[in-house]
Amino acid sequence: MIPSTAYVCYRPDGPAQVNASLRLTGKSHIQCSTYEDCPAILSVIDAHVSVSVTVPDSDKVTVEDLDVAVRLAEALADYITDLRRRLAAQDQAADAA
Repeated sequence: MIPSTAYVCYRPDGPAQVNASLRLTGKSHIQCSTYEDCPAILSVIDAHVSVSVTVPDSDKVTVEDLDVAVRLAEALADYITDLRRRLAAQDQAADAA
């Protein structure tokens, strides 16, 4: 199994770039924290890699923020669909063997 990884690339001509690769397992922690006075925070933690997602300005939520969240949800739906398809194909191959 390939573990989750994260690294930082420092460049002399601009801001550092952070790259994280999450290899989620049953031990990964995924949570959405909601609050009365500020926007929700989505957290994904796996071993030594932690990612949080929220809006840029905690004082207000914009239409663009909602559009980005919808794009995230749609990408996740595509991810789930692909995993379900692959699992079904694996099960069919195992039954045929």
